[in-house]
Amino acid sequence: MSNNSNPINFANPGNPLKGLRILVTRPKAQAEALMEQLRKARAEPILLPTIKIIPPPDTGPITAAIKNIKNYQWLILTSSNGVNCFFDYLLEKGLGPADLGHLKTICVGPKTALAAKERGFKGGLVAKEYAAEGIIELFSSTDINEQKILLPRALKARETLPENLRKKGASVDIVPVYETIFPPESTPKLANLLGNARIDIITITSASAATNLVKHCPPQHLDRLKTIPTACIGPIAAKAASKAELNIKAIATEYTAEGLIEALIAYVYENI
Repeated sequence: MSNNSNPINFANPGNPLKGLRILVTRPKAQAEALMEQLRKARAEPILLPTIKIIPPPDTGPITAAIKNIKNYQWLILTSSNGVNCFFDYLLEKGLGPADLGHLKTICVGPKTALAAKERGFKGGLVAKEYAAEGIIELFSSTDINEQKILLPRALKARETLPENLRKKGASVDIVPVYETIFPPESTPKLANLLGNARIDIITITSASAATNLVKHCPPQHLDRLKTIPTACIGPIAAKAASKAELNIKAIATEYTAEGLIEALIAYVYENI
């Protein structure tokens, strides 16, 4: 199948996503929920993982943090990846959710909270906004001066949250529990898709996905990649996609797979 300069087929306004080939850039293990929702909407999801989760290059910080877990007053969990990797390390050291009972805990968004619950951890606050800003808002009326906060997260992440918490007098330990890389097997698949297949819409569910997609795109296909309509799960992903010069057409207002589907449908309806 040859490239299509105007790929979207708006033949069915009653079922706007029907027949659309939509690129899903999530890690394989986390993509199924979004892909299933796209299938229910009669779209054709195409999986191209742009992120692979691997251990951080240095596990010393997480080992030290778990050893001294009693010294912390707060635990902040910012993603389901962070939750699962953190609890894996906890289990590896012979500890479990019960050993976190003394901590005040905040999860970013319901998906992170659900991941923690599935690992046996109960309780904690859930930030309404699924980003660092949501946690900062929760702390707006809380005195955390001289409080110790544990922040297990990706090796590379925004510094907005720890910087703001330190301004309030807290001691924040940023502990990498995983690193994201571009899966080597996705490079030839991306080249084949852009060279020989129709892609109607790209979905971006993280800043890393946007950055990796463009960084690892074969140069001869980069121009085409940047013309394909792109939908982002929220403003952080959209900012990275914009910096990568992707063709952003939709941004979810609820930063979930469901919100992304709604944004996709709204975009397609507006362009019928």
